[in-house]
Amino acid sequence: MPASEFGRWIGSNRMLICPLCKKQVVKFHKRSHLIPEWMYTECYDENHKILEVSRLKEKVVKKQKGIYGSFMCEACEEETQKYDHYASLILTGRSPNSDEYISVKKKYFCGNYKEKKEGNAEFGKWENINFRKFQKFIFSIVLRTHFAGKIEGPISLNKKHLEGISAIYRDELNLDDSSYPILITKYSKNDKLKNHVILPYINKQEGHHIIEFTGGGYLFNVYVSSHSKPKFVNSLRLKSDGSMHLIIMFFQETGLFEKMKTLVNTLRNFSRFT
Repeated sequence: MPASEFGRWIGSNRMLICPLCKKQVVKFHKRSHLIPEWMYTECYDENHKILEVSRLKEKVVKKQKGIYGSFMCEACEEETQKYDHYASLILTGRSPNSDEYISVKKKYFCGNYKEKKEGNAEFGKWENINFRKFQKFIFSIVLRTHFAGKIEGPISLNKKHLEGISAIYRDELNLDDSSYPILITKYSKNDKLKNHVILPYINKQEGHHIIEFTGGGYLFNVYVSSHSKPKFVNSLRLKSDGSMHLIIMFFQETGLFEKMKTLVNTLRNFSRFT
């Protein structure tokens, strides 16, 4: 349900309900990011333009900034910015001397992975992540996109799972890492197609509903299925002890690339007229 349906006037006080914190507020923040701006950095051309692609509408437009909306309160905007900033420090090498970047221990190795068609896959094991900040970063992108009415896909985020993700997000003491497990793929550093951003999109894969989005050279998957999760999900997911395993692949090797192939002609046709 978009924030416009959450936000309603209450009596003579003319208050709004923030869909993220559920508190009464006078107004919503005017320009809240759906995806943090740092995730778009490598996508801009020399004129600071990016191509925005809609998977459902197969439409391409040029933009100067990421996608914004007015759908949550000022306090929630400030809070989500803290999680966005933390993620930018540990996921990129832009601030290699920061305490956050240094504190995360990263090791890489090769092994077998059923989704990789040829040869061994490269994995990363990261430890000492601030679990709550990082989980909140990922959940907040899902919730922001939903409340802005911008989440796409053939499947909707139903009320049960929306409330489940929201409850974990709001509860500081909740260290639940298994109800909505998070898997992260890091694109190979030599991948020429890694610099793109895809808004959260709900799809179905092997009987499980998955919210997937990309940005900053990473692919994020959040499992929202009520079924028992596959064994590999439980092994690789972000865990409450601050550890996770990343799969390192080229974009072309992911299932998401196969789904996006239908947009190639749209991009080619767009480029003819720009």
